[in-house]
Amino acid sequence: MILACLSAKNAKKTMGRKWMAKKAILSSFRPDPDFSGLAILRRLSIRETRRLLLWLDQSGLALYFLRKLQTAEATTLLGIELRDELEQRLFRNRQRTNDLLEEFKHLSLSFCAFDVPVAALKGFTLVPDYCPEPHLRHQTDFDFLVEPRYVDAAAIALQTCGYTTEHLTKSGESCFTTPLQHVPSRADDLYAVQRQRQVDLHTSLWEECAWISLEHPSDCMNHRQPRILQDIRFDALSPEDAFIFQVFHSFRHTFRSWIRVSWLLEISRFLLAHQEDENFWARVTARAGRSEGTRRIFAFVLELTSHLFECPVPHPLSRWVAGALPDSVHSWFEQFSVRWILSDWPGSLLNIFLATDFIQDHELRTEYWKSRLLPGKAQLTIGKIRSSNRNMQREARNARWQYVAHRSAKHFGNVLSLPLNQIRWILAQRLTRSHSIESQYEITR
Repeated sequence: MILACLSAKNAKKTMGRKWMAKKAILSSFRPDPDFSGLAILRRLSIRETRRLLLWLDQSGLALYFLRKLQTAEATTLLGIELRDELEQRLFRNRQRTNDLLEEFKHLSLSFCAFDVPVAALKGFTLVPDYCPEPHLRHQTDFDFLVEPRYVDAAAIALQTCGYTTEHLTKSGESCFTTPLQHVPSRADDLYAVQRQRQVDLHTSLWEECAWISLEHPSDCMNHRQPRILQDIRFDALSPEDAFIFQVFHSFRHTFRSWIRVSWLLEISRFLLAHQEDENFWARVTARAGRSEGTRRIFAFVLELTSHLFECPVPHPLSRWVAGALPDSVHSWFEQFSVRWILSDWPGSLLNIFLATDFIQDHELRTEYWKSRLLPGKAQLTIGKIRSSNRNMQREARNARWQYVAHRSAKHFGNVLSLPLNQIRWILAQRLTRSHSIESQYEITR
């Protein structure tokens, strides 16, 4: 009994240090960086440091954090082991990025050869407005926007580069991959040169999902602009459409269980760089439209970004989204947003409390809740391994079971904590309503 109490106490202490370390790292990314909390990093055990590194890797913050400290000449705050680990990651990611750039060039040339007009999304298009240097991002795939009439030609262009797909669609997203000759594992190095590549073809800025239908610009290809990165020529979205896409992409992942914090950091960098450009934000809001759903999604992503990084939202955007979020969402920000964003992969269930404010239809909302509480097969798979090699097939089965076991254990823990969090959620809403009533009373006095 005594040993069990000591173990629980140590686990709580460990979680506390890890939580403090994560919050300190977020503080270092503020417009006026605060490094005062980083002293906690030197007090972490080897095991705690490894877990923190895993979170930094999966959140996409690892290399951004290193560069932040290098720029401020503050890497001594890290300690030798942590600093060396991050520097080695930066070195490996340079090689990985150079390899990805070569493939990006290959794909761009193939689309040109087949006269397929495409606009690159995310990835290398984020340099330099969202990301100062390409090797600071951890990129996993390539994304391109294409008009539905060119989907077949785009598929042929990708096939000549070694990509295939099991499902080609002209009304949504098509995923193309190269043959996989390696069984994915949780022990794989995220910064190693890719063993399998993936290209996602999109036919609109917002891929329709079962829960939310959204107004979005449908003529983005008419506004695409030529870009050059190093010696690679390609077309990308206009700056206005690119920002809209970044917001949509972040929200779409937010509504599942997990999001890379680096995506919001990149949005905050863009907001700061264009803080005073009122004409630009006027064009953004004009392109985004005035539907309540779109404004609410923008308001949510902007407030989440501001809440995490203390990044001011440009006044034209603030005016445009004013009043779009109900009090219940503001309560969620105060009660759960930081805990949710700092959760380890594969995330937490804290964001399901938002469903009522973003999914109006009761039946769709119920289906969404079911999908989160009872994950489907597609959410518990590492993908298909095509190989006639029996050893590889055996490795694939073992890896699949390990993956399912890990995801299931994390999910089970989230489900167990849900009733307590629901009570917290109810109390937070009551407190918000109480404050709202008091404010109205003061106004009428």
